[in-house]
Amino acid sequence: MQQVDTWLSAFDKERRRQDAVDQSGALDLCGAPELQRIVDLAASHYGTRFAAVSVIHRRAQVLLAEHGLGIQETTRDTAFCAVAIQQPDTPLIVPDALQDARFADYATVVAAPFLRFYAGVPVLDGDGQPLGTLCVADSEPRTVAFDPTLLTIMAHEAERVVRRCADTSDAA
Repeated sequence: MQQVDTWLSAFDKERRRQDAVDQSGALDLCGAPELQRIVDLAASHYGTRFAAVSVIHRRAQVLLAEHGLGIQETTRDTAFCAVAIQQPDTPLIVPDALQDARFADYATVVAAPFLRFYAGVPVLDGDGQPLGTLCVADSEPRTVAFDPTLLTIMAHEAERVVRRCADTSDAA
């Protein structure tokens, strides 16, 4: 019975999170210049090939802005960001995805773009629901300690952009 309660709790939590995504209007921000600037700055600062602001939406990961990936959507089941949103108060840092059992078999790890390093900070709505992440990634593992301070600050800036969109939608 406890397993059923745990499953129902997880289902309810995801339903509330998905409702927050739907109400945020974040998906309307695909290609937003402000988010693109944040992503480009994050990639430049951390010296990574890839960066993105993503929204985890139902069965997909939608990239509102991206650097180096050349795509706008991936499946949710192999999205590092879908794991990152499960702990909304903590950055997810994966120094080497091939050495991490959670990610070693992901399509994005074993095939192009061959991700090895990933760091993501959840992007939250005004009520603290995780909508997606701001992340940086690379095809080389990261062997030095990663300081997520600037990534966290920039994720908060992405949150402000999303909230402005939601406020504009509410006013209309």
